[in-house]
Amino acid sequence: IKYSPWVRLDNWAPGGVAVQLVVTGTVSYTLQQTLDDPNSPTNPVAVNSVTWFPCADTNVVNATTSAQTNYQFAPIFCRIALASGSGSVTGTFVQHSVVPL
Repeated sequence: IKYSPWVRLDNWAPGGVAVQLVVTGTVSYTLQQTLDDPNSPTNPVAVNSVTWFPCADTNVVNATTSAQTNYQFAPIFCRIALASGSGSVTGTFVQHSVVPL
């Protein structure tokens, strides 16, 4: 399994997160998230001990096609796990309400 770089979201921002995953070629991938934070000043978790969970939207778990999904809450980190294939997945994450009006 190969993993994308981690995407850090603002867990203090209100609102959800839109995610678009675009497949090129042939792949099998899963969108993952965690609430563990290696940078936490009060409860840091070692990088190699972070617990990753598959997205609750089963359309982006062991997926093989492009998809859009969303989070109603902002996990601390997200990543894409590429299980197999000869292609790639590009993830775009848009977090709503990061800047107050």
